[in-house]
Amino acid sequence: MNGLKGWFAVLAGLALISCAKGPSEGGASDPATDAAANRWIYSQMIRQYLYNDYTKTITPDYNQSCENFFTGLLSSRPTDNDGKHTGTDNYFYSSMERSGTSKTAVSGKVATYGIEYKCYYTDYSRTYVAARVQFVVKGSPADRAGIRRGDWICLVDGKPIGSNNTSVLRRGGAVTLWVERMEKTMQGGFEIYQTVYEKSVSMDAAETLDVSPVLTDTLIVRGSRRIGYLVYNEFLSEPAGASDGRYDEQLKAVFTDFKRQHINELVLDLRYNGGGYVNTCRLLCSMIAPQSALGQVFCIERFNDDLHALYGETVLRFLPEGEVGGCNLNLARLYVLTGPWTASSSELVINNLRPYMPVKVVGTTTEGKNVGSSEIRSNVYGIVLRPITGRAFNRDYESDYADGFDPDYPADDDDNQDQMLELGDPDEFVLQYALADIAGSPAAATSKADDLLRGPYTPAGEPQPEGRIRGMIFTAPGGTDGPFD
Repeated sequence: MNGLKGWFAVLAGLALISCAKGPSEGGASDPATDAAANRWIYSQMIRQYLYNDYTKTITPDYNQSCENFFTGLLSSRPTDNDGKHTGTDNYFYSSMERSGTSKTAVSGKVATYGIEYKCYYTDYSRTYVAARVQFVVKGSPADRAGIRRGDWICLVDGKPIGSNNTSVLRRGGAVTLWVERMEKTMQGGFEIYQTVYEKSVSMDAAETLDVSPVLTDTLIVRGSRRIGYLVYNEFLSEPAGASDGRYDEQLKAVFTDFKRQHINELVLDLRYNGGGYVNTCRLLCSMIAPQSALGQVFCIERFNDDLHALYGETVLRFLPEGEVGGCNLNLARLYVLTGPWTASSSELVINNLRPYMPVKVVGTTTEGKNVGSSEIRSNVYGIVLRPITGRAFNRDYESDYADGFDPDYPADDDDNQDQMLELGDPDEFVLQYALADIAGSPAAATSKADDLLRGPYTPAGEPQPEGRIRGMIFTAPGGTDGPFD
């Protein structure tokens, strides 16, 4: 392990990483400088890229932009898992950017309106979209403007939202929003959904907010079952630049309260969680798992064959009781709510708890990201690389979820466009499936769903909202920041 930590040490400047889809992030390009930078990029990739056996087969052409050069080194082989390259999906997990062009994250201290949304095409040409609000950050400009989960934002300052310009809803100056709600009507003797005008609101300019990954938590009682519900949106211990672990402490406070309330079931909502630090994921799982799992193997991480021969694999264990502040709930099972944005460290929760307890998945199929990246920075060339560098396994060396985890109980909010209730409401569409199963009556949830009609808009199928982490950020034992995101 000491050799491994020594390797970690040569990777300077490791930080919170965004693994958004796509390899490049714009920035200026100078041919002479890029040629030298490309030689540095190649030297890093053939050493650290998980699929470096593919990269070694490439004859490098250094006389091109760094973005194009980097992309040309990446593997899209079906046997590898650097992104998705089937059907309409074609993107890499590995990414690069020029320094100073990084996008902001959803959690942490960020400039934002405070809206999380999903886009739907509103016309056959797929030129324009409407944004369906998934949640609103408390105290944000959107919250003060009265925007709520389930609202449809159709116009910004009187203009339709272009399908290639959805960032107008994430940050910017003061704006006026045209908001609609979905309702069921009769047309030609048939029930259909359509959006109708609800209100026009003025929203203040985006503000820098300290956005906690802990969005909401509550207690729901069903007979003898005392059910904790938690929406957790990113595995992040603290805002960038801080060193106080405040988000981990907030997470511990939630579980302290759950323990005080004697919960015996937990519904963990990871629908909007694209991943983050594995150490924070380990903390969460250590508070959920049966007490007998504490101190046992939590995660095994493997590098490419060259590095594995030198350094072996990294083994992380569940934290002991003393390190989770007495917050272990000693649960017998777990329910996880999922969606297409559930990725990486969120999927690690499912995969790495399953050797120790039943984990039931409710929602839609997850992303299928069982690999992580490292951040490799060059101050000389002003470039940051984030190639896929490792793969995660559970105690039983299982890691076969590159196609995502399919739900035990399918529940898709796209089938529910007129009944989007607040997160934590016991009748909320996806949550009620978990509650029904806990109560021993899953048919109750199914009967509700049978009455729903699909809405009039087609999901835009956009990637996860920009800036949200899509990864597993590993930290080596002993506190040394590791390269894996």
